[in-house]
Amino acid sequence: MDDREFSELRELLEKQQTYRLRRSVPSVKERKQTLLQLKRMLVDHEKAWVEAIVSDMRRPTFEAFSFEVALLLNEIEYVCKSLASWTKPERSRQFKFGYIEMIRTKRSPYGTVLIISPWNYPLQLALMPAISAIAAGNRCVIKPSEYAPATSKLLRELVSLTFPPEILTVVTGDRDTAKQLTALPFDMIFFTGSQETGKAVSQQAAKQLTPVLLELGGKNPCIMDETGFSPEAVREIVWGKFLNAGQTCIAPDTLFVHESVYESTLSEISAALSEFYGEMPKESKDYARICHAGHFQKLLRLLAQGKARIGGAYDADDLYIAPTVLTDIQSGSPLLEEEIFGPVLPVIAYRDLESLLDQGTIQRDALVAYLFSKNKQHIRLVGSYMRSTTLSVNQVIHHGANPRVAFGGVGRSGHGAYHGKAGFLAFGYEKTDYRAYRFLHVSDKYSPYTDQDMRIVRRFRKWLL
Repeated sequence: MDDREFSELRELLEKQQTYRLRRSVPSVKERKQTLLQLKRMLVDHEKAWVEAIVSDMRRPTFEAFSFEVALLLNEIEYVCKSLASWTKPERSRQFKFGYIEMIRTKRSPYGTVLIISPWNYPLQLALMPAISAIAAGNRCVIKPSEYAPATSKLLRELVSLTFPPEILTVVTGDRDTAKQLTALPFDMIFFTGSQETGKAVSQQAAKQLTPVLLELGGKNPCIMDETGFSPEAVREIVWGKFLNAGQTCIAPDTLFVHESVYESTLSEISAALSEFYGEMPKESKDYARICHAGHFQKLLRLLAQGKARIGGAYDADDLYIAPTVLTDIQSGSPLLEEEIFGPVLPVIAYRDLESLLDQGTIQRDALVAYLFSKNKQHIRLVGSYMRSTTLSVNQVIHHGANPRVAFGGVGRSGHGAYHGKAGFLAFGYEKTDYRAYRFLHVSDKYSPYTDQDMRIVRRFRKWLL
């Protein structure tokens, strides 16, 4: 971004903020209209969206529609249906000694929100937070990923045709553009991406005391105990892991399997992969590719950290890595420390669940924890051990598509949550209208204080304060 473009962006931000100051907070009707415009933009250009996503990610059309366009349409419809009840003010009245206290609270938008989105779901992760921000009454500037150029270009073109820049605008560019954007005085920043970049965004925002919501992913553990094994359970895990070639922030990162079902699980994984992608996954139209060369090289380094029990093939020219299962992982391996974010599944046997948790191998503040079990005690144990915001039992991925489930991290996986009502709450703050109607003058609260004043306060404190 050159100086001219940066100056134009600063002017746009000032225009958005001035626009809000000169107008009242958008009504529920206006917010719904904006969201329905967004829905129409998705529906009218569905084919173009899918083609752009497939071009960027080389994903199957089914995944491009289902996990990008369809998810956004469902979210918009749910938010529009619920928005009136969410925005309804809460009122209370209290009788005090000498006056009546009236309190009215409602959510107020921050103002103008900067959304920095990643490449792995380039449309969904750009617009999903925008839906929450608009529902809360904000204006938005979206910075999509430069690693998804086709989707980013289409997003910029169609948003500019659909919305005035005072409401919603898209700015394209690279890392330097993102750095320049975070230096501007936005009222809130929403970032989805790596932990390293998330720290940099937080540090920059802290200079201006700008609130930040971070979605950073993490090493999502998937545990299968002796009661949770079944061919259907394994198919579920394989589907969730290798969806989008593993480039999903809530994909199972590492599979921990009870030793009594370890070999059976490996056998079923092999069968499921053959069923899903055939004997030659590279030729399958349903198997995606790695998004860019830098990430491909990182995954190659992780591939060398274990024994390829299944898969292991790759093609740098095609950015292809076969669905791979690694075993014989050495203690201290980067596979146990770094988020994989690719089609590489370490499978580790364990003997006792409590001992497994005590080892500290599992990242407690992952974005989500998966457990396949029928044992209620094990479910309680894992639930109490994990600090992640979600424990998903006998299912993977689906919670992230449900607008009734808050989506967010804690600790190393981020902080704050969105989707549905959680998003509406995250992009605003509680504003209070406090009023007192006095009918009796009480002078005992004023100094100088007496012993009698103290006795009155002790006796009538609930009505005085």
